[in-house]
Amino acid sequence: MRPLEWCLVLAFLPLILVAFGPPAWRRHWRLLGVIPFLVMLLQIVLEGWRWQLVPLYLLAPIIPLMALITRGRRAARWARLASGVVLAGILLGSAILAGWVLPVITLPAPTGPYAVGVMDREMVDTSRDRRLMATIWYPATEPGEPAPWTHYPDQLMAGLANLTGMPGMVFQHLRYIDVTASDGVSILDNGQPFPVLVFSHGMVGMRLQNASMLQDLASWGYVVVALDHTDAAAATTFPDGETRFYDPTRFGLPANEPPSANAVETNVFPVWVEDQQFAFDTLETWQVNDPVFAGKLDLAHLGAFGHSFGGATSLEVCRIDDRCQAAADLDGGLYGGMVAHPASRPMLLVSSASSGNDHEARAKWRDAIERAQGPALWLELPGSSHLSFTDSEMLSPLLPPPGFDPRSGLAKVDHDLRTFFDTYVRGSAESGSYVLPSVSP
Repeated sequence: MRPLEWCLVLAFLPLILVAFGPPAWRRHWRLLGVIPFLVMLLQIVLEGWRWQLVPLYLLAPIIPLMALITRGRRAARWARLASGVVLAGILLGSAILAGWVLPVITLPAPTGPYAVGVMDREMVDTSRDRRLMATIWYPATEPGEPAPWTHYPDQLMAGLANLTGMPGMVFQHLRYIDVTASDGVSILDNGQPFPVLVFSHGMVGMRLQNASMLQDLASWGYVVVALDHTDAAAATTFPDGETRFYDPTRFGLPANEPPSANAVETNVFPVWVEDQQFAFDTLETWQVNDPVFAGKLDLAHLGAFGHSFGGATSLEVCRIDDRCQAAADLDGGLYGGMVAHPASRPMLLVSSASSGNDHEARAKWRDAIERAQGPALWLELPGSSHLSFTDSEMLSPLLPPPGFDPRSGLAKVDHDLRTFFDTYVRGSAESGSYVLPSVSP
């Protein structure tokens, strides 16, 4: 919970003590009853309201009103007693709901030596009549104000409602999450360009789903370009205001039933591969004439990575596109040519513990590792699930697998991922002496 949310909860505690305390205390309850109302107004103005706190928002004006109605009546003592009992129950339930089930989280801070900047860009592929949105994370000259996790909270709420069937209001608190990176600050000029990584989310994911990971990589001297794969992302909002939600029909897939793996491989996978390659093309243009990134991008040191379907996309792009030096797949199955053809460039696979139940996927991974013509590493994150490679499991304690700490799990993945890219994209293990083991679980 945020600071003023705690203050709002604590503002009710004196009323509980007065309701059950000695008679001499009770003459103060009318004055004390005004305090939660004032704190509520302050909290809403300065931090923003949350639906999880609605019971307290309703209760705050009711108490002073009750004090006014029962003024001078003998029944006032019983009204106070009853309100104290009800208040205690509502207070406890609201605090648990707001502060534990759906908290406003603080994302892990970057661990590298550089401040981090962030900006959104639209990419338009006229040859395919396809619009993409990207968020670019980069080393910055100096830190600024933390940027919001999303600049489009209402559209994000609607997109998640579209996916889950839950009311969009359930996700209202996500608008209050910040990142450490700062909007639009100047890119660092240290006399040499920065290696570049391109990131793809998973199916129905979003480019912001790995924000903590992406800003951490930027803090160690990478420019990271995170794509939204339009129509396959939960929600994509463009600068002109158009918002596109997940819509499988735009790929020729059925709207109301899960598509088959073959249909996804045939209809969706090639589009995602071309999206990443178009990002490569766009980076080449930016390196030449972009007002921010010209001369700052080391495209001779370019890598790709992604989560789930985005990880599979990255492996395939690095197999077929010579511009890609190395690729990492975070718990993604294999599609396209990677199923039958060997990887010729370094590849990293990090699988979840829950993937141990998918024998077909593990057989494909093992085969890909054995056939690889270059360095091929397979790691497993102990105790993890498929979402453990994103920020998602930090959003509620109900989401991580039992016994799994999402923050320490992500820290390990971030370190291993950076070590891999430092070795095979940057060309030197600047992150330290740690060496990734080669494992086939």
